[in-house]
Amino acid sequence: MNNKRMWLWMLLPFICMQANAAFSQRNIVTEEVFSLGMQLGVGTRAIGMGGAFTSIGGDYSASFWNPATLRNIDRIEVYGSLSHLGRENAFDLSTGLGNFSPSGRKSEDNFTKFNDIGLAYPVPTMRGALVFAFGFNRVKSYDSNLDFKAFNGTPDDEVEQSWRELERGGLNVWTMSGAVDVSPNVSLGLGLNFWSGGSDFESTFIEFDRDDLYTFDTFTVENGLETDITGFNAKFGALFRMGELLNLGLTIATPITFKVEENWSNFEETVFDDAAFADTSDSGVFEYKIRSPWTFTGGASIHLLNLVVSGDIEYNDWTQIAYKSEPPFDGVTENQGNRNIRDNYRATARIRLGAELNLPPTGMSFRAGYFRDPSVFENADADEDKQFLSAGLGFQVDKQAKLDVAFVRGFWKSFNSGLSQTEDVSSYVEDITVNQVFVSLALRL
Repeated sequence: MNNKRMWLWMLLPFICMQANAAFSQRNIVTEEVFSLGMQLGVGTRAIGMGGAFTSIGGDYSASFWNPATLRNIDRIEVYGSLSHLGRENAFDLSTGLGNFSPSGRKSEDNFTKFNDIGLAYPVPTMRGALVFAFGFNRVKSYDSNLDFKAFNGTPDDEVEQSWRELERGGLNVWTMSGAVDVSPNVSLGLGLNFWSGGSDFESTFIEFDRDDLYTFDTFTVENGLETDITGFNAKFGALFRMGELLNLGLTIATPITFKVEENWSNFEETVFDDAAFADTSDSGVFEYKIRSPWTFTGGASIHLLNLVVSGDIEYNDWTQIAYKSEPPFDGVTENQGNRNIRDNYRATARIRLGAELNLPPTGMSFRAGYFRDPSVFENADADEDKQFLSAGLGFQVDKQAKLDVAFVRGFWKSFNSGLSQTEDVSSYVEDITVNQVFVSLALRL
C-alpha cells in the first residue's frame, strides 16, 4: 500500500478506539491536503512552459499564476480546457520481499477531466491597463491507482493476497481577480480564491486460501473515504517591466484555512469452506480545520525577439501548517498535532523553468518546460521529489481562436514501511510515472 493512503489503514483503528503503535505523523491526513497528488497549475500554455508563468501572463490563466499579469490581455477572452491523465504504478519489493511470489507488480489507470473555464475582460482606459477575470480551475489532481497481487508463502500463512486502491478527485478553485497599471512599468493585481474539492477513495484487501489449507475460503477488507474540502485565500501580485527585454513577477498568497469533512467506512468479511460467513462494518464522520503556510513566488522572463525564457521559484515553509481545531485522531491534542508537523515537515522551493518560441508567419508557438516539486517531509529521499518534463504547441486558428496543446511526463518514487494486513513485507518502493495531455481553446473577441 502506498504512502499516500497508509494513514487510512492506520486511522481506522484510532477511530475505533484501538491502539496502534505504528501510527506516525508522516501518515496523517495533512498529506491529503498538502502533499498528495499533482499540482501542475492552470492553463495549457503555462503548463507547456513548466508553469514558469509568474512574469508572463497574457491569457486567462494569469489569474491563477499572477493576477498582475492579466494586464497583458487586450481583448476579451473566453477560455476552456480538458486533460487526460495516464498513471502507471510499479512495485519494487527488493527491500522486503520475504516469502512473497508476486503475480502482478504494475497497475495502470486513466482519468479524463474538465480542467478550466474562465473569462478575462479588459476595461477600455485612456492610458495603462485595467483587466478583470473570473473562472473555475482544477488546480490539483488526487487521481491515483494501485494493484498488487502475490502468493504469500510464509509458513502457516500460505495464501494468495491482493491489494487494490483507486482514488478520484481533485482540489479546485473559483477565482475572481483583477489587474491595474499603477505606473508605466508597474502593474498590481489581486485574486480572491474560493477553494473546493475532495476525493473518493476506495481500497480492497483480499486473502484467498488457494491450496485449501485452512478453514476459510476468502477474507476481505474494504475501506472507503469520501473527503470534502473548502477554503478561501487571497493572492497579491506585482509585475515589473524592465524595458522590452526583462519582466519580473512577484506573488504573495495568504494561508488557506481548509475545512475538511471525512466520511469513512470499513467492512470486513470472512467466508468459510462450508459457505458460512461472518462480517463486521463500521462508519463515521469527522471534521477538522487545517491552515496552509504563506506562499511566496518570484519569477523572471527574458524576451529576445520571438523567444521567451522564464523561471520561477515558489517558497513554502510547510512547518507552518497548523491545525485550527482538534486533529481527527483520538488522544491527539491540537498542540501535539502542530508540534508533530513542525518536527516532521520542512520548507521547500518549487523550481519551474520554461521557454517559448513564436513563429509569427505560421501562427505557431513551441514550448518546453521543467518543474520540480520537492517532498514536504524532513527526511524524504531525493527520489521522492516529483519531477515533470513538459512540451507544448500553440496554434492561431484564426484571428479569434487559439488552440493550445501540452504534454507532461512526470516521475517519482514513494518509499513505504510496509503493506497493510501483513507483517511479511518490511518495506517496498513504488515507481510512479504519469503522462498527461492538456488541450485548451481560447476565443478572443
